Amino acid sequence: MTAASQTLWADAAGQLDVAAPAGDAVRAPIQQRRRRGFDAQAADGRAAVRLVRDEGLLRWVYEPPARALAMPGRRAWRAFGTEPRETVQRIAFPEQGANRLTEALQGLDRRLNPVLAALATPGQGLRRWNGQGWAPLAAGELAALTGRVLVLVHGTFSASAMYAKEFTATVDGQTLLQRLADASGSYAAVLAFDHPTLSVAPWLNALALRDALGACPAEFDFVGHSRGGLVISWLLRLAPGLRARQALFVGSPLAGTSLAAPDKLRQALDTLASFADAMAETALKAGKAAPPGLQPLALGVAGLACVLGKVLQLGARTPLADAAVGLVPGLLAQGRVNNNLELAQLYPLPVGVEVRAIGGSFMPSEVNEPLWKFWKRVTNLKGQAMYYGADLIFDQPNDLVVDSAAMNRLGDLTLAAPQWEDLGVSAETHHTNYFQDLRVLSWLDGRLR
Repeated sequence: MTAASQTLWADAAGQLDVAAPAGDAVRAPIQQRRRRGFDAQAADGRAAVRLVRDEGLLRWVYEPPARALAMPGRRAWRAFGTEPRETVQRIAFPEQGANRLTEALQGLDRRLNPVLAALATPGQGLRRWNGQGWAPLAAGELAALTGRVLVLVHGTFSASAMYAKEFTATVDGQTLLQRLADASGSYAAVLAFDHPTLSVAPWLNALALRDALGACPAEFDFVGHSRGGLVISWLLRLAPGLRARQALFVGSPLAGTSLAAPDKLRQALDTLASFADAMAETALKAGKAAPPGLQPLALGVAGLACVLGKVLQLGARTPLADAAVGLVPGLLAQGRVNNNLELAQLYPLPVGVEVRAIGGSFMPSEVNEPLWKFWKRVTNLKGQAMYYGADLIFDQPNDLVVDSAAMNRLGDLTLAAPQWEDLGVSAETHHTNYFQDLRVLSWLDGRLR
């Protein structure tokens, strides 16, 4: 295991692992404790997920509590054949009943975005850029804003803090953010909307944002990254009287993403873990710090593995139905499937709002070995080396999280230039670092005036 992997997943586990119960902890039968290689951690009465390295990719494996393994007549399954696999990280947690999954998802949303824990109502997630960070709004502050206001909406596993980190990661990004927030410039204020991304669907986020903005008499411009584009789209759909001027979507799954398709949820959890791991290893080899969005991604994927481990039977040869994605409203709404009823009702968007989108596809260079190997395993493109089987997620160009063809589709409408800006294929720009690409920053700069 590399130092990058160890740090990345240890940090995620540190935020998710719950201490073993004190006192009368469940103990494994003496026959199990006598076995060679007995793991004492697995006998503390908690369930766990184990992240293992299997043929170069990471896999999540669910471990039921010791009490379940000790039940008469029940045998523990073995995943991926009989050969041992390298354990990257083990995360223990209290077993969740099926009727408590929503509660667990809400807890994970709060871990991913600490701002949410302090909110009395979801609509209070609006915050204002003060030149140093995102600050809570004072009473009556929204109602006093006039002119134009810019609202940024983040995506899955993310928070408004992402925008600050990404913009300030480059000189060009810092310059753009400073211009946007300049009191003498085009905008009276730059706001960001913190919201849960797993426990609720985008349309519920949109309702909360609609209510939050209702007191503001200003005209609005919106920028949405990833799932944030769906939140904005639903806002336009559900609040046609909102004074919206334009909506800019960056790498948004406007027509869904294959990673959230119900039949690919298990692979998606493995794929995202492998992606985060490859990115961490790539940064380490280049002597650079890990990308800002990497730790939230690792935490979110690890948290979902804990919440859904039992339902999906992660690592089992015969998993339960992947319809479990329906238990995660924030993912269900993004599934790239023909019968996604939420997306079917989202479009067409109301007229009168300028809608533009930008995005591209990612194909790493062969010299970037960790990402190259990963990309070849999850993407099947004509003319490329093809891998068939459980690893395959995408059958078309993508930015590693969203299918490129889904970024400019609004129902039956396909955006074309100049409403659609195609970044093409890049070996550097992918879903988690769009705002560090000068082309994206220039695109935003030209429209946010």
